[in-house]
Amino acid sequence: MQARRILGQAGSRFLVWMAVVAASGLLASALVRMAPGFGMDERLLDVRLSAASRQAVAQQAAQQDNVLRYYFQYCRRLARGDLGRSTSLGRPVRELLAERLPVSLRSAAAGLALAWGLTLAAGAGLILGRSRRGFRAAHGAAMAGSGALLCIPAAVVALACAYADGRPALAITAILLPRLFRYTQSALAAAVSAPHVLAGEAVGLPGWRILWLYIAAPAWPELAALAGVSVSMAAGSTIPVEALCDSPGIGNLVWQAALSRDLPVLVNVTLLITALTTGANLAADAVRTARE
Repeated sequence: MQARRILGQAGSRFLVWMAVVAASGLLASALVRMAPGFGMDERLLDVRLSAASRQAVAQQAAQQDNVLRYYFQYCRRLARGDLGRSTSLGRPVRELLAERLPVSLRSAAAGLALAWGLTLAAGAGLILGRSRRGFRAAHGAAMAGSGALLCIPAAVVALACAYADGRPALAITAILLPRLFRYTQSALAAAVSAPHVLAGEAVGLPGWRILWLYIAAPAWPELAALAGVSVSMAAGSTIPVEALCDSPGIGNLVWQAALSRDLPVLVNVTLLITALTTGANLAADAVRTARE
């Protein structure tokens, strides 16, 4: 019965994941059509094009007029492993993603790891030192610093990183850190005030043991959910950071595709980002459910 329940939950989550990914691609296809200038192809401005070339470009654009027909044909090609061809760069989308995706994954993973490392280190330090002199000042400074970073737009952080010749991972860390820190502090603060924590301190248990067994363990479901959400935040911040820092990743590709209304690139990247973020959220939810 337990195995059947786990398989049922995994199957339902997989169906939800597939539905969300499919809906995101259709929504992206529809929203791109609302962009100013959609349907206009800069290639038609080239006086060197022959009449046959102009007719081929017009036929290619006509195939994208009906969103449902275009998305159905796109899904058929996707089932065969064909991601289409970029209309602005003239290259297969598969090649573009294969070149740029590893750069974005490294930047996002490094930014996530650094942000979580700093968040957990700061949270553990504040909890272990809450009974020492100067705790209030340190806690107030940490909350004020995270609040100040939270007020800075992601684009400003990316520009500051670009002017300082910093890596995109540092900008992603600066964007994620205040959000992770404040949510983590809220989850840990609720666990610190529990009666069993006070009982453990009263009997003289070591601080690290109280932190690990009595505080972190009860707060694990909230931290697991936050871990899934942090993947979405990292994916959302990677695109503007890479575009402004001129990093050769997915963000720069998306920016160029948005300017040229490159529908094949935009739909594929939307599906990719949705699959990663939705999968991470569902995985975190599954882990949290299993722990509960």
